[in-house]
Amino acid sequence: MNDEVNDGCKRLGRFDVDFARRTITRISDGAFIKASRSETLIFTLLAESANNTIYREVLLAECWQGKIVTNNSLTVAIKNLRTAFSKIGENKIITTEPKLGYCIRQSALIDDGSHPPKSDEISYEEKNTRPLIEVQPVVAKEKVENSKKIKILTPRICNINVFEIIVGIAFFFATLTICYRFLFFIDTTSVEGLPVIYNGADLPKPVQNAILQNDNSSISRWYAFPINKSCNYYQLFSVSNDHFINYSPTIKQEICSVK
Repeated sequence: MNDEVNDGCKRLGRFDVDFARRTITRISDGAFIKASRSETLIFTLLAESANNTIYREVLLAECWQGKIVTNNSLTVAIKNLRTAFSKIGENKIITTEPKLGYCIRQSALIDDGSHPPKSDEISYEEKNTRPLIEVQPVVAKEKVENSKKIKILTPRICNINVFEIIVGIAFFFATLTICYRFLFFIDTTSVEGLPVIYNGADLPKPVQNAILQNDNSSISRWYAFPINKSCNYYQLFSVSNDHFINYSPTIKQEICSVK
């Protein structure tokens, strides 16, 4: 084989032979093997004469031009080619013809579909167009969903704020009322030995009588405070077993309109 062929590329059936890089590439999926110069020439010579046996003497003369080699060199080269091809799933490329030489069958050079392109290999155009097809709808969908969330959540947030304001106002007035009622409990006195928390003013006689008439051993203390000073109207509570009990109705006091 001449040097012009050795410096170029050649397609042999389903394989491309690159003599400069010394590679043999399977066209269908791009799998390739690396080979020496002599091994590349052996494959080329056998493939070009497919179905014909090439004698060992011819292979030695053509593939090692200008070099003195032995039969063992050809045996090693054939073994290397078979080992390399087996790594890419080609186990029956080169056939041995006993006592004669070697052969590549024409069927071994025909693409039977057993090595299709890999599914994860996509073209340059597909790589550029896929994001346009897949990403854009997702982004648009996210925008729509976000806009829906804003429309739905905004009224609910407003409702929560109004509710919190109402609760805050109610709590404020309840606290104010409690403070108003218990603000006057600034002193402690006793009615015939019974502890009474009051506002420091003399307790009217009807209040003292109500305390004495309703006292029992379970009551720990009393609370008495005026509701309306103009008509001397009082409220009376006792603490019994940690519970407040209202005794105001038992006080014989004048009828007074409480505002």
